[in-house]
Amino acid sequence: LLVLNNEDRANTFNFSYSTDNVTYTSVVALDYTSVELQDAGAVVTVNRSTTLTGLSVINGGFIYLRWSGDDATGGGSRDEFGLDNISATASAGGTVSAFNLAASTLSVNEAAGSAVLALTLSSSATCNVDVAVADVTATNGADYTAPAVSTRNFTAGGATSINLTIPISNDALLEGPETFTLTLQNATGTCLVGAVSTATITIEDNDTAPVGDCLNLYISEYLEGSSNNKAFEIYNPTGSTVDLSAYSIKAFNNGGTTPTNSLFLSGTLAAGAVYVIANASADPIILAEADTTSTVTFINGDDAVILFNGGDTIDAIGIVGVDPGTNWVVGTGATSEYTLVRKPEVKAGQNNWTIGATEWLVFAADDFTQLGAHTQDPCDVACNSANIPDNQTHTNLATRVELNWDPIAGAVGCQVQGKRLPTGPQPSVNVLAAPYNTTNVPYASAGAGTTWTWRVRCACSITPLDVSAYSVYGDTFSIPAAREISSLGEISLFPNPASDQVVLTFDAGQNGDMQMEITDMLGRVVLSSNVVVAQGANSFPLNTSNLEPGMYFLQAEGLHTVSFSVAR
Repeated sequence: LLVLNNEDRANTFNFSYSTDNVTYTSVVALDYTSVELQDAGAVVTVNRSTTLTGLSVINGGFIYLRWSGDDATGGGSRDEFGLDNISATASAGGTVSAFNLAASTLSVNEAAGSAVLALTLSSSATCNVDVAVADVTATNGADYTAPAVSTRNFTAGGATSINLTIPISNDALLEGPETFTLTLQNATGTCLVGAVSTATITIEDNDTAPVGDCLNLYISEYLEGSSNNKAFEIYNPTGSTVDLSAYSIKAFNNGGTTPTNSLFLSGTLAAGAVYVIANASADPIILAEADTTSTVTFINGDDAVILFNGGDTIDAIGIVGVDPGTNWVVGTGATSEYTLVRKPEVKAGQNNWTIGATEWLVFAADDFTQLGAHTQDPCDVACNSANIPDNQTHTNLATRVELNWDPIAGAVGCQVQGKRLPTGPQPSVNVLAAPYNTTNVPYASAGAGTTWTWRVRCACSITPLDVSAYSVYGDTFSIPAAREISSLGEISLFPNPASDQVVLTFDAGQNGDMQMEITDMLGRVVLSSNVVVAQGANSFPLNTSNLEPGMYFLQAEGLHTVSFSVAR
């Protein structure tokens, strides 16, 4: 140590060392402090030396030597120090044990239940090491569970390897691969942390993105116009608000197989709404509709654009790994210098570009009029037989009772079961043609003066049968009692069976109007008419050419019923 004590201020010059360049150990025997009172003399040489013992340095590792100075006492300018002729002589020591992880990377499917990685000690010894856990894109407590820091203990003569077992959550979220890290630190005793001290654990998502009409997002507009007029529009056809954090869009330029630019979405997207991604230098009209700007729009028409949900591809423009030259042909246009808008009948993304290329309406380049909203044909309603029809009501009409209810969404048929009160038969009627929310009960078939209650169930499919449970008997109706009408004599129909025409005949005691209806076996009214009758004999031909073969009931004034059949 070279010391020039030419100022009235004492200064320190101390030594310390480290094996990791993080934690330093001081060696007091090497410390030096200059005298406060200057001697105005020449430079003085101060020799210092020491032996460092107990060092644990891995093969290829380093020892770090550090000198540091500070003010001690006095004031004013400081003394000067210099170093010269520094030498280090190494002598062989004993073997030290090193902690290492079995691998620096590990991938595990979230369905595996846990990630297991071995922690090894190169030779038996009594020492400990801390294992620190840190989130990267995974979240502790949600995607996996582990203490932030835990200590693992080893004993001389004992095992030199233990398994670090981290429980993994098998959730139902589409997340894509997520990562966290394990890091070894703070080895104790004669042991040290080895070369493989950190491992990145990747949790592979095992959830599958929903695929099908109106089940997931898709690209509804692709705009590749002049200069920087480029944008993508993503549409939400589902009936619910979607969390965008599980979605990303990536561009694979010039036939590349790894993404050139990527955008991981955030926020939410309401049902029926769009999310617009634009080039930051696009026309102001585009930017006015943009939800975000991104370099993922740096495309030229020969680049594949892929929409991901988690790690699953849910929509594609072009083909990854293929450079088509200038562009891909799309209808009367192409993926360069055109605006492409998804056809209204398209309700889902498409991974097969051969099919996908046929799903677009083509507009001229720099046509921005479609951007910011999308029109799609209505989604089919998904039927769920766990639901039960409800809101049962009835209406008494002239010759029948009309039953109405709210069927389960998407039903393809319903069955109504009646029950005569207080006891009696329980007939059923199938409603197998739309609308699936109504049927009729003819007074004649129910019986004059009777009271009924009823329930209904509906089917999502007939073959195989997927049917809901019955609703409760929640609605009650009564059939009017029969009464004699002296003004209307006996009625008859001929021919019976009928083909294209049946003739109604009867005698009327007076002039007037008469209501008559024809119902089928299911109680559905197939013909209704109000006719003018004259006193005496009456005859009315009725057209039956449109009736299916089967049994029918004709009711006059709601009181007189005649059955007949149609046969061809």
